[in-house]
Amino acid sequence: MTDLLITGGTIVDGTGAAAYMADIRVRNGLIVEIAQGLTSEGETVIDASGSYVAPGIIDTHTHLDGAMWWNPELDPLPAYGNTSMVFGNCGNSIAPLKGDQRDEIVDLLCFLEDLPRKAFEQEIPWSWQSWPEYMDALRTQPTSVHVAGYLGHLALRTWVMGPDAWTRAATAEEVAEMCAVLDEGLAAGALGLSINHFDKDRALRLVPGYFADDAEYLALFRVVAVHKPATVQMITRFNDPELSIADAERFGELVRESGVRAQYTGIPFNERDNDRRDEWWALHNRLQSAGADMWPMVNCKPLAPFFGFESSLVFQRVPAWNEVINGPTELKLSTLADPTWRDRARTDWDNRTRSSLSRIDRPAEMILTISETGAGPLGISLQDLSDQTGLHISDALADWVIANGLASQMMGIPERLSEADVVKALRDPHMVFNINDSGAHLQLFSAAGEHLYMLTHYVRDAGLITIEEGVHALTGRTAEFFGLTDRGVIAKGKVADIVVFRLDELELRPEERAYDVPHGTWRFTRAPAGFRATIAAGVPTWINGASTGARPGQVLQPIPS
Repeated sequence: MTDLLITGGTIVDGTGAAAYMADIRVRNGLIVEIAQGLTSEGETVIDASGSYVAPGIIDTHTHLDGAMWWNPELDPLPAYGNTSMVFGNCGNSIAPLKGDQRDEIVDLLCFLEDLPRKAFEQEIPWSWQSWPEYMDALRTQPTSVHVAGYLGHLALRTWVMGPDAWTRAATAEEVAEMCAVLDEGLAAGALGLSINHFDKDRALRLVPGYFADDAEYLALFRVVAVHKPATVQMITRFNDPELSIADAERFGELVRESGVRAQYTGIPFNERDNDRRDEWWALHNRLQSAGADMWPMVNCKPLAPFFGFESSLVFQRVPAWNEVINGPTELKLSTLADPTWRDRARTDWDNRTRSSLSRIDRPAEMILTISETGAGPLGISLQDLSDQTGLHISDALADWVIANGLASQMMGIPERLSEADVVKALRDPHMVFNINDSGAHLQLFSAAGEHLYMLTHYVRDAGLITIEEGVHALTGRTAEFFGLTDRGVIAKGKVADIVVFRLDELELRPEERAYDVPHGTWRFTRAPAGFRATIAAGVPTWINGASTGARPGQVLQPIPS
């Protein structure tokens, strides 16, 4: 069904322009007419009376690279108005990959993003090695939303350098080969290049991107610039105030020199970072003035993650805890009880590096929430547990996990954002919104759908922005950044990616467990948000509270202007 007539709605067109009343006619997946008083010519009619009609929402930062193969519904995206999503972020992609390198990079991706490695190994067809072969495979996999993917630098570097990618700078010949492979990938439809130069794997080795020098990054950025409007996505050392500023300045100069457009982990919006935000705003303005087309990523919803013990990178800065949580399941409880391990864990805990972003450094904000055995206590903080038992925090937590079970969880008290700065960012033309991390950290949160906070809180409840501003940030501005200019706005000739909703019916639902991840694990998801319709390329994927089961998703790529 690609011929539709949407009647009686108020159109918020995604450009930021004032909303207006009109009907929309869709044929063959494209918008062909927008006017009042249109009558049916045999199309399926969707009554949007009393509702807003807007472009489909683009999830700009996901790690659904694997899930799209075993969860083509991409639940809960259609129920939250998503018609497109971007994967391959943070330097991680599952192409180009070959041989032993594939296993190593997949393990890295699964560790960094808390993803089920067994599902990656057994549910993904792995019928490709190169990026063009990967694009061909993606086109055979129907999904409920359109997909667009970054080519990850970690995969690219190891494709060319093998094990040496983890230990040294590249030679000029290796850089040239990386550029050729990247050029091939961009020509075949990659959205751009994603980079990561500071994370660590489960053995606490620095990722391959750490060893890339400026000459390598500059050469790769120049290749991306040739394929405009392809972009670069980067995560800087956002969890360290001094290093994150240095990274932004370093990569800002490379972005300016290469002429590429980039998004990066920039301005911190948490209230606890109020004392350093002015420095970040000044840097943002300075980079823009100097000609560096750098767009900070913005997530407008306060984060409230869960913390579990089945697998997690949350305790990465406490090596003893990192080892046990990410080690063999059958050894975890005995290790937690072992006096020798406990001695080491206390030492590692007390001598960890600290970060303003880390909940480990704020144990009063980590609440004991879910018990597998019912032993408890629940509803108190990790700090309270330590104080009440008189034990070191590491020992208190170890005892609690032994008593309550490995499937137990803590939950972080929600962050507090400087909403004035979020609104300021929304009104800045060079910011990327909807950075949800959907599909990652399956047992920490369900990030998918958190963009709804923009509409329910900032627009409806707090009245901090207009509906036109909120929709523009989630659709038209996003599409423009990625070069997806055939969609993202309601206009004649555009792809009919459309949502229909009433503000008073929308609700960001709480996380709930779904036991549908292959090979026995689970994930957080959310109940439907209240959208009346989600339409991708003229095909309804969500209507009146239920999935249609349709899979109209296409593989998207930037469109040269």
